[in-house]
Amino acid sequence: MKKFALFGVYLFIAIAQPAQGQVADSVHNLSVSGPGQIKSQTEDRICIYCHIPHSATPDAPLWNRRSSGGYIYYQSSTLDASPSLSNSSSILCLSCHDGTIALGDLANTRPGIQGSNDNLNNLRLTGRSNIGTDLANDHPVSIVYDSGLSSRDPDLVHPASVDLELPNGELHCSSCHDAHDNSIPPFLHKTTLNGQLCITCHLFSGQNWDWLIGSHASSNATAQGGDPWSERKPEWKGQSVGGNACMNCHTPHNASTPVRLLKDSEESTCYLCHDGTVAAKNVQNDFQKFARHPVDITPNLDHDDARIENPLVMPLHVECADCHNPHASYSSNPMISFNPASSQSFSSPAAPFINGSLVGVTGIDISGSVKSSSEFEYEVCFKCHGLPGRGACDNGRCSTADNYQMIRQDAIYNIRDKFDTGNPSLISYHPVYANDPSNNSEVPSLRRGIPLNTVSSQIYCGDCHSSNDSPAAGGAGPSGPHGSQYEGLLAMRYSFNPVSRSTLFDNELCFKCHDPGNLLADVSFEHNLHVSEENLSCINCHDPHGSARFPHMINFLTRSNFGGRLETITGAGPYNEPTWIDNGRYRGTCWLSCHGETHDGYDY
Repeated sequence: MKKFALFGVYLFIAIAQPAQGQVADSVHNLSVSGPGQIKSQTEDRICIYCHIPHSATPDAPLWNRRSSGGYIYYQSSTLDASPSLSNSSSILCLSCHDGTIALGDLANTRPGIQGSNDNLNNLRLTGRSNIGTDLANDHPVSIVYDSGLSSRDPDLVHPASVDLELPNGELHCSSCHDAHDNSIPPFLHKTTLNGQLCITCHLFSGQNWDWLIGSHASSNATAQGGDPWSERKPEWKGQSVGGNACMNCHTPHNASTPVRLLKDSEESTCYLCHDGTVAAKNVQNDFQKFARHPVDITPNLDHDDARIENPLVMPLHVECADCHNPHASYSSNPMISFNPASSQSFSSPAAPFINGSLVGVTGIDISGSVKSSSEFEYEVCFKCHGLPGRGACDNGRCSTADNYQMIRQDAIYNIRDKFDTGNPSLISYHPVYANDPSNNSEVPSLRRGIPLNTVSSQIYCGDCHSSNDSPAAGGAGPSGPHGSQYEGLLAMRYSFNPVSRSTLFDNELCFKCHDPGNLLADVSFEHNLHVSEENLSCINCHDPHGSARFPHMINFLTRSNFGGRLETITGAGPYNEPTWIDNGRYRGTCWLSCHGETHDGYDY
């Protein structure tokens, strides 16, 4: 019996020696021989600060530390498990790392085990090693990781394919960390470089997209100024976006934004790279412009994860992740019909299909139904601007129209209703959802030399709504409606003033596709009189989205207040409302009063 017991001791020592050798060279060696700055000045035993062979606490393995309590757990709408540290192995790690118990405050305090003059008796962890008792900003631990969880959460790998420790079918600190081995800092089973550790459990993919081929997983872009990964120690840090992968945006401990463990507020996390120092384009600069999507409302309490949000019932808001899926997006050609500086046509994508920047994003289709993954650019825009039964921005209009108290004759302000050919009241429209066959023979002003035609072409929302230095404006800046110096988040000048100082200059957006020379030649209407001589803007007669009153997107601006000057367009003769009668190709009759003139049955 004694021989058997002695053999057991030898076996324990033989097994423990490799672990002790690895611990001895790490900062978990708190004895006098430890290599770290935090260590005892008197204790020469390496393992004693965690383990003791006799009189240990009931916690395995032969535990020699006290435990704290009163923890606040991680919570978010995408967490499909319930963290709890009761009887948890993770609480052993927290006996040092929650910062409430001194490193030298051991459970067994017999003389000779803990010297009264040990400098660690009252020393608690501080800095990044102290994750505190508030675990709401830390990766959840002590959760059951079984097939039921992976079924509830489509972004999790089935536990049978997880080659990390899941003691008792649970995820704990020890699932990611090996306290005895720091060969992969910081005490990891796998490196975080290229997302290797994270994608062991988390793997994102969807319709026509996969994390592994997205830019944040594969880009070779490096920092050209500043350091977006400055919070990471050199031995943990990759040299490129793809190298840092998940850690570009997330941090597993002490996250600035607890929900989904972001390094900063959502947009500020994006700006770490998308300020032109890593990503090629400076998107942050666009969000400083006069007209912009207000992602800077922080924290945006209306925002939730895209997988959870239902566009039909979510409060009106906008954040980067409402339009971009960071686990899916990749670089591709801009979503524009052509660059006006070169008239270059892009074969891929072609309007209205999305490009890589919008892949994997929810949307609202032309019928008003939710799509889990948008196919067309306008579907992403309709999440806010085309919700059934709503206006252009929630229950009203967007800020520019509101500021100028603009009232259109058809009183339709839902943008989807302006493009939906299934809308029985819609008469004319720009070809965003579909080409308008009724207009095909009556657009003589369409420029030649651009890759658009009157028969089959469609355009993007981003052809008009984009940054003022984007390719949509002939520039080389970021594409998309992040921000612009022009009202209405427009790529080029467009006058909201019914009476403009120079209509040709102030409406260059319209002349991006329409030839002013043709218009002023009065081929289809007396534009020269109205535009050149009277300086009346396009906005008086034409609604740039569509019209439920007349062909040719004629939808009179019946009321506006620009700079305190009230402008109205009213009916004339037998008509109470402004009226245009179509008399055939390039011919019509106007019954209306506007800008001091009355057209009482005026024929052209």
